[in-house]
Amino acid sequence: MKNKTRKLLNTEAKGLAFVFPAFALLILFTLYPMLNTVGTSFFNWNLGGRKKYVGTYNYQKLFPSNEIFQVLKNTFLYVIIIVPITMIIGFILAMMIKKKSKVNVVYRTMIFTPHIASMVGLSVVWLYIFNPQYGVLNKVISIFGFSPLRWVNETSTALISICIVTIWRMIGYDVIVFMGAIQNIPLDIIEASHIDGASQFKSIKSIILPLVSPSSFMLFILNSVSVLKLFTSIENMTGGGPGTSTTNLVMMLYNYAFRRYQMGMASAIAVVLFVIILIINLFQMYLEKYVNYDI
Repeated sequence: MKNKTRKLLNTEAKGLAFVFPAFALLILFTLYPMLNTVGTSFFNWNLGGRKKYVGTYNYQKLFPSNEIFQVLKNTFLYVIIIVPITMIIGFILAMMIKKKSKVNVVYRTMIFTPHIASMVGLSVVWLYIFNPQYGVLNKVISIFGFSPLRWVNETSTALISICIVTIWRMIGYDVIVFMGAIQNIPLDIIEASHIDGASQFKSIKSIILPLVSPSSFMLFILNSVSVLKLFTSIENMTGGGPGTSTTNLVMMLYNYAFRRYQMGMASAIAVVLFVIILIINLFQMYLEKYVNYDI
């Protein structure tokens, strides 16, 4: 009995030894920074001096301000606009290029390439496209009789411009995921529906969409979190402007932390962002009961 117990303990110890490096890194680079951020949100600290405890002052200062409500509005607008459009277009494109052919391989490469390209480089290219004087986009819309727009330089179009770039970049990943899910559906099911007289639209609505719902659910979560953390395109294309018309919570956090050096307020904003992401993810997990995992 003792030998069995000792052997079991040795097995457990070996398992813990293998897990410990990853667990230590998780604590050092994830758990500790999270707890430290929550703690710092109760202090006034400018990186250079000592921390001064101020209690909930940062939160009290944050929420009565008009800035936070505008920023929250922008943050949710990004999610509401980008996530559904990206998933819908991604599914449509996946249906169009699902068949194996040399032409579709080229299309898949073209669609997916922006997703792996540098966002800084893409931002420079899109700034040229959006340029109000010599931009390609204004030349295209002028052909159809529309007046040139100032795109990223105008409060009414700046947020839409960021959405266009983000959707264009994110679609590639959604297409690949949807295409894999669609190709995983047994052909017998599709063929049986056609034999029974189901139209193409009926097959998509009643068979394909329910069967790809696990992938849709996964993309819904990943895309939502990705958009809530949107930063690089905003920083490089608008800097959060004009005014605060394109500023989201991450951009606001960056401004307070590395431009105003108010780390306490920046930490409070980070806590707010964490709570929002947590609530959205909990709501999304509630929706999982509508996901069909059976094929």
